[in-house]
Amino acid sequence: MRKLRVLFRLRFEAKLTTRAIAASLGIGNGTVCDYLGRARVAKLTWPLPPELDDDAALTALLFPEDAKALTERPEPDWAHVYAELKKKGVTKLLLWQE
Repeated sequence: MRKLRVLFRLRFEAKLTTRAIAASLGIGNGTVCDYLGRARVAKLTWPLPPELDDDAALTALLFPEDAKALTERPEPDWAHVYAELKKKGVTKLLLWQE
C-alpha cells in the first residue's frame, strides 16, 4: 500500500497526470483513476493526516467494502475440497457450484 502514498504525492504535489502516474508506478490508468476517486470520496487531503500513517488505516478508509467482504465470507474446508477433487468426475467448477 506504499504505492498509494506515492500515487497521492505524485498527483497532489507533483501535479502529474493519471497516465504519467500509471507509467511511473507500473499500474493501469484505470487503477490510478479508481484510487483517486476513492480518495475524493473519502475527502482526503495532501499531506495525509497523521492518523493515516498506518497502511491498515489508509486501506480501511479507501476500501471499506473489501475489508467487510473478507470477514463475511467463510473459508472453505480445504481438506474436504482436496479429498473431493481426488474422486473421479469431480472438477473445481463442480465443487464451486455446490
